[in-house]
Amino acid sequence: MMIGKMMQYTCPQNSKASRPLIAGHMRLMLIAAVIGCMAALLPAAPVAAGETLPCEVMVKFEDDDAGVATIYRLRLQHKNRKGRDVSHVSVMTAAADGAPIGNSHVDCRIDGRPLRAGDTGECRTDLQVITGRMAATLNFEDWLGMIRDQQDKLATIKQCEILGVRYAAD
Repeated sequence: MMIGKMMQYTCPQNSKASRPLIAGHMRLMLIAAVIGCMAALLPAAPVAAGETLPCEVMVKFEDDDAGVATIYRLRLQHKNRKGRDVSHVSVMTAAADGAPIGNSHVDCRIDGRPLRAGDTGECRTDLQVITGRMAATLNFEDWLGMIRDQQDKLATIKQCEILGVRYAAD
């Protein structure tokens, strides 16, 4: 019981305010909170670098000024484990067996807003666009053959290894 008394201090009896000071485990919790806050202010290392995520290439058709454009869009879901907002992620694309295919820089912003710390969101980039003007110069069979050929090649992309991130401007 003497230990407990040593950790407390009370104001003299003639004082109206009488309360114990921060003691024992409360002091440790306060120190841990201060250290945690200071660690959050340190420059964040790319924790996600080296992480491999599933990804895919989606074919999307959109109207453009000359007809129908065909867009091959690389997509993945990314969890921002940083203390800062992320705008882009650099990835190495690979086949299901891990064989490298290429690299890309995917955009994680939605309506201009970056991926906030702790959030998960879609990151995407257009790998290739066949414009309506290009499609208009081909007959339908040639256009369809080109679409299928590119889709077959890009459909082999199944994994994306995170190489690094770009932080959003503060």
